[in-house]
Amino acid sequence: MATTSHVPQAAQEEHLARRAVVFEESDWQEFLTDELGTEVRVRYGRARHQVVRVQKVRGKTLVTLSKFFGAAPRDVREALATWMRSGKRARKATRTLDVWIDERVRELAHEAPRGRKLEPRGAHHDLAQLASELEKTEFAEEAGRKWPPIGWGRAQASRSRRSLRLGSYDPVDRVVRLHPVLDSADVPRWMVRYIVFHELLHAVLDRPAHDGHRRIIHGPQFRVRERAYPDFARALEWEREHITGLIRAARAGKPFALGKRSPGRVGQPVPRPAAAKAVQQLLF
Repeated sequence: MATTSHVPQAAQEEHLARRAVVFEESDWQEFLTDELGTEVRVRYGRARHQVVRVQKVRGKTLVTLSKFFGAAPRDVREALATWMRSGKRARKATRTLDVWIDERVRELAHEAPRGRKLEPRGAHHDLAQLASELEKTEFAEEAGRKWPPIGWGRAQASRSRRSLRLGSYDPVDRVVRLHPVLDSADVPRWMVRYIVFHELLHAVLDRPAHDGHRRIIHGPQFRVRERAYPDFARALEWEREHITGLIRAARAGKPFALGKRSPGRVGQPVPRPAAAKAVQQLLF
């Protein structure tokens, strides 16, 4: 009787003991400074998506890590230092980071799901209606699956002058969001429909990182299905002609409105692979 009552308590104490071993911000600073041979400042944040951010501030290296890096094992700590030193050339280190981060953020999704309601109906485009159409056509083979909620992102001014994410699929919270700059009468319905298709395709093909393999975002299967979409080429062309206006509208925190097109861009041929890469940089 006494033995069975103490087993859960002992297991709990062991679990708490393991959780108590935390790599603090100061530990990271000392570790990375030694590894890289330059002063590194580290701070923890709450991000679950951009979980590692490296900046140069007044000649010093500032690293912002999601707080769960406090539990990073030694191989992950070493992988982060190697990645900071060599970038994507350090393939093994990059893979180690990707796999560990992917596993951790998925654990967090189960621990603390976010409940903010998404609004699919905009002033000009109904995302739920578009998603329903796609589920019956392009995704007919996936009939019966549970589809992620979809809605418009927050309407706020953007700081970026060169890039803009028009849509995203969040593999942690399992939601699809479109940038509110697209909720405009000047953005064709078929263009918005294509972006919804792109993000739902991510939901269909998303697989967690496992067995030391990185999570693949735009893999061969994804590219084949995307290029088979009826409006794929037309969407690339529309984006190419109007991306400057979209970025300008997003910076102002307003929906897109037709105006003067970017000089030197319209009418210039863009090779198909380059165009595909350009539009995928605006989507996730």
